[in-house]
Amino acid sequence: MSPNLYDRTNRLKDDIIRLKNAVCAYEMTDAAKYPENFEDLGMDIAMRAEAIACTARNLVGSYPMSSRKRMLHTVTDAQGIEVMETEMGYEIIIPQLLPKRKGRQNVVFLLEPLSFALECFCQEKEICRMEQAFICYTYEYAKGIPVRGIRDYDNLEAKEVLDVINAFFLLDDSGAFCELHYRTKVGKKNCTHIEIRRKTGQMWYPEMALESV
Repeated sequence: MSPNLYDRTNRLKDDIIRLKNAVCAYEMTDAAKYPENFEDLGMDIAMRAEAIACTARNLVGSYPMSSRKRMLHTVTDAQGIEVMETEMGYEIIIPQLLPKRKGRQNVVFLLEPLSFALECFCQEKEICRMEQAFICYTYEYAKGIPVRGIRDYDNLEAKEVLDVINAFFLLDDSGAFCELHYRTKVGKKNCTHIEIRRKTGQMWYPEMALESV
């Protein structure tokens, strides 16, 4: 094993140990008594896990015998990213978006596979980029989630995701050309649906699907 690979794998193993410790701390924290601490620990777990995924992806992809395209196919499937054509545009399903935190780099964890999935989709379909678009983010939560588990709309990673979508489906993502909406629903799993529709004379609004939680 080369010294460089040895150092990188050792750092990865150390990060995995820190993640395990963070999970143990999360498990031991009383969410009812210490909700803010519980949320911070949960975010720490997500940040560490996503950083580990990016580190592992870069490690594997840095060697010639590894196909980055094949790896990204696997990662896209693992994250449950889907892209489909609809009657009036497109729908994208991605993992649940998290609050933005200063210094977090984990958004790469999502954006690289998302960009790859959109690129593959656009290679298979004839895409006409929209000048006027209606975009709706639907945050789906698994049934049984407590009310405190449903997040605000103003601190999520939606802007970074929209920047990627813009490169494939839109001519411009500014407010002059796009109308942006957010909604919440309770469903089968935690994920995010993004609907991109052509803006027509008669505006389309998705059926409200927020259930009691």
